[in-house]
Amino acid sequence: MMYTLEELRRQIDEIDNELLAMLAKRQNVVKQVGEYKAKHKIEVLDAKREEYLRGFHQQLSARYNLSFSFIKELFALIMEESKRTQRDDKSVDKSAVV
Repeated sequence: MMYTLEELRRQIDEIDNELLAMLAKRQNVVKQVGEYKAKHKIEVLDAKREEYLRGFHQQLSARYNLSFSFIKELFALIMEESKRTQRDDKSVDKSAVV
């Protein structure tokens, strides 16, 4: 079946909506992580976790046949926003964030 350009663009719009919904869901979990870290006096930056995620994202990029350089840049932005959220979340006790 051949799709029209408009139908294809509508599909992209739906996928973009799903991507943003998943990012919002991720950010909600990130806030909970920030609250947990603050409560337990754990630093926001976790180098071992970031190292693990880089390897995990590399595996996923290969599985889904996506450019690892693209995925690496994308998740660098996502992780920076996650750390900013953990540091800046108003519900988090700032004295515990290092």
